[in-house]
Amino acid sequence: MRKSILFPLILSLLFFTGCDQESPMEHEQYPPIVYIVGSANKIIDKELNIGYDQDTVRLSIAVSGSLSLPQDVTATLEECPDEIDRYNSRELSAEARHYRNLSPDIYEYPSNQVTVKAGNVYELFPIYVKPATLHCDSLYMLSFRLSDTSAYTVTEEDTVALVRLNLVNEFSGSYTMDGMLRNTEDPTDSLTYKMPRTLMATDNGRTVRMFHYNNEWTEGSGNDYRQSHTFKITVNEDNTLSMATWNEFELIDGGGVYVPEYEVYDLWYTYRQDDVIWRAEGFLYKSRDTDAEQREIEDWIEEQRASR
Repeated sequence: MRKSILFPLILSLLFFTGCDQESPMEHEQYPPIVYIVGSANKIIDKELNIGYDQDTVRLSIAVSGSLSLPQDVTATLEECPDEIDRYNSRELSAEARHYRNLSPDIYEYPSNQVTVKAGNVYELFPIYVKPATLHCDSLYMLSFRLSDTSAYTVTEEDTVALVRLNLVNEFSGSYTMDGMLRNTEDPTDSLTYKMPRTLMATDNGRTVRMFHYNNEWTEGSGNDYRQSHTFKITVNEDNTLSMATWNEFELIDGGGVYVPEYEVYDLWYTYRQDDVIWRAEGFLYKSRDTDAEQREIEDWIEEQRASR
């Protein structure tokens, strides 16, 4: 009889003892820290649309942890332009273009503090930039450091974020040129080519700069072809194309049309080289992500050529 009473009692004690044990996941698994998202990579790339009167770039300030944030956390940021100079001296050669801090009169931010609300993981720190005066051949950065926090600790490493500003507009980006060069005085003197082109946003929201044929300039190159082999393409409101020389390139004439549904420039231009007038014509198309998309645009280009 005594054994039959004791056995259920022991089971009951074991049950309540198990219920009193807390799960490890109910507690923070590691010390929370405040950090700038992406600062571990040192460089944070942000696009700046040169076609806007004012564009906004944003940094993400986050609090790490295994549990939901139980309280508001306010982080303080400070600018540290000396870090840009340090990056230039350590990472770039003396011959290369160096990054420069933006002029203080073309950017601002509403506060140097940002608050991550309880229950959230991060909050955005907005920076307002007026890009109209920026030049496509200059390299721009902003640099921020986490200097203080109202709770927890600031990460001991990777506290500095170098924000690299890349000028863009609707028509800039990575393209492929599928084209032909033809001697206008000798039609048998011609060649076809296909090569990548980087169209740089410049001037406004509808103009890009292009390097002619294979003379795309590279950092540190002994031959700087930016002046003698580059020109500008403007996409007009009706999607027709206007062209102008960048500086020394002997552009004679040019035109074409931009096809927005395919993100393609259908263009031509004539230019003088070594006292010979050449005609370039072809299609500039945005780089495709998949083989199927690539086949689609190539088929479309062939259809356009066949119809002429």
